[in-house]
Amino acid sequence: MRKSAEITIEKIKNDDDWFNKARMLRHLIDEEGMRIIDLAKALGVKESYICHILRLNRLPEIIVDGYYSKLVSLSHLFIVSRIKNESKMIEVYEKILSGNLTVIQTQDLVREVLYSVKPGGERITEEEKENFIKKMTEKNKNLKIQIVQTRIKGRLELEYKGNLKTTSSALREIMDKLR
Repeated sequence: MRKSAEITIEKIKNDDDWFNKARMLRHLIDEEGMRIIDLAKALGVKESYICHILRLNRLPEIIVDGYYSKLVSLSHLFIVSRIKNESKMIEVYEKILSGNLTVIQTQDLVREVLYSVKPGGERITEEEKENFIKKMTEKNKNLKIQIVQTRIKGRLELEYKGNLKTTSSALREIMDKLR
């Protein structure tokens, strides 16, 4: 690592201004050719953390000014910076200010903008998952089921072990039942 990069890394560690940190990180990547994984090791943080900070560079000036004016928190900035479209960022920022949105409300709003999914509803319970899996695997020991539910999607994964003859038959039966 070059001496100039080492000096910049020390500056990043000691700087309290998140936007300065973001600019210095961008400089190290673009000008010094450093990789995110190497920066993370040098700073003693995870790669995802570096990526979160780097996203601050995308924020429009009006949002940066709002942070310095203490209208929004750093957490709000990290969430809003997930949006790639600048006009959408500003639109969300204005909603944060006008609605005095909390960080959790801001996460829901950004999720809605990114994935076109409104928050609401309730998850299926662990008991429902377990009962379904138990019932299905009792009938067939070669079947493995995984159910994953997030705020923006649900996934039911069926894995059937066997040769082509048995898996084709089982898959056709499942597909027929879904029709």
